[in-house]
Amino acid sequence: KEYSRKLEAANKAKSTFLFNMSHDIRTPMNAIIGFTGLAKSHIGDTEKLSDYLEKITQSSNHLLSLINDVLDMSRIESGKMTLDTHPESLVDITRTIADLIQADIQAKQQEFSLDISGINNANVECDRLRLNQVLLNLLSNAIKYTPAGGKICMSVSQTKSKKDYGKYVFKVKDNGMGMSKEFLKTIFDPFTRVQSSSMTGIQGTGLGMAITKNLIDLMGGTIDIESELGKGTTISVSITFRHMADETDNTQAAPNGNEDNASAFRLEGKKILLAEDNELNREIAESILEDCGLQVESAYNGRIAVEKVTSASVGYFDAVLMDLQMPEMNGFEATEKIRALKNGNGNIPIIAMTANAFEEDKRNAMEAGMNGHTAKPIDVPKLMNTLSEILKKRGITGGQQ
Repeated sequence: KEYSRKLEAANKAKSTFLFNMSHDIRTPMNAIIGFTGLAKSHIGDTEKLSDYLEKITQSSNHLLSLINDVLDMSRIESGKMTLDTHPESLVDITRTIADLIQADIQAKQQEFSLDISGINNANVECDRLRLNQVLLNLLSNAIKYTPAGGKICMSVSQTKSKKDYGKYVFKVKDNGMGMSKEFLKTIFDPFTRVQSSSMTGIQGTGLGMAITKNLIDLMGGTIDIESELGKGTTISVSITFRHMADETDNTQAAPNGNEDNASAFRLEGKKILLAEDNELNREIAESILEDCGLQVESAYNGRIAVEKVTSASVGYFDAVLMDLQMPEMNGFEATEKIRALKNGNGNIPIIAMTANAFEEDKRNAMEAGMNGHTAKPIDVPKLMNTLSEILKKRGITGGQQ
């Protein structure tokens, strides 16, 4: 009977989730389709066109976040979620996150404060992407559920742990709507949220806290929530990280805007072979690359890509952007064939450009002999930086050949 009750509760939760998701996915899709139609009918009005395109971008980003939540939860439940740890600076991570949320904070005229004075050893070994995901979800929830003019603060403190390790407590506090004791009992259950977005106007999959809890568990940490309806919420996350040498400094890891521009300039005139079977994706990628000053030649599948590289003179192509899932010959098989070439073309830089965006997908691409990985939808600055870094390592300088 207990098993039957649990099964019934799980089925009910998933049914509610599907009902909410149907609404939540249709909302940004309706905006994307609606504003696209408006943009077409006001093609000559630059001001309106710019406004519509900005709203399409915002709705697209929201839709992508919904999809990512569902995919993340699926990977967690199948046990495929893994950590990818590197030396990182907690000071840099928290300050970057504070910068990322400023636009949302200002839009709701809220007050935000960050206190990192409690960090003694900033340099640790951690999975930056997953820690970012946890902290951004906590802060996003605080912003969502705190009314205009409210206060949100994040603090990081450190206590001693075993040798070479430190226990770090990340605390997010708000004076927002809070949660009931009943809801707190189910807050980490997948597919649950306080109310559906059709009632509150606040959208989401109801997976955010379930994903957050699983990521914290994966990092060996704990999460504690104190909340009261109408008075706000305080969430404390405790994670133990291994200290890195004090001289490790990741604050300069990301290039500044000037370096980005310089990278894009150095790429001007480079010739790229684009292997992409989807016609629309190919058109988008071709336009983006050409707008950045690159020359582009396309292949409709992996087999054609291999033929083009094989028949080209050495140095004709500067790099290959390779989709992974293609008919006739996929990206992995095409890379293997290219790497087997006896002439200099066997060493051509190959970058995976694919919707397979998880950490193991990146590792699989590198193990297959590729030099880099960039995810779809295309992030133009990231793509340009990846191309620039790989070509620089290969000693291929910018400018026309």
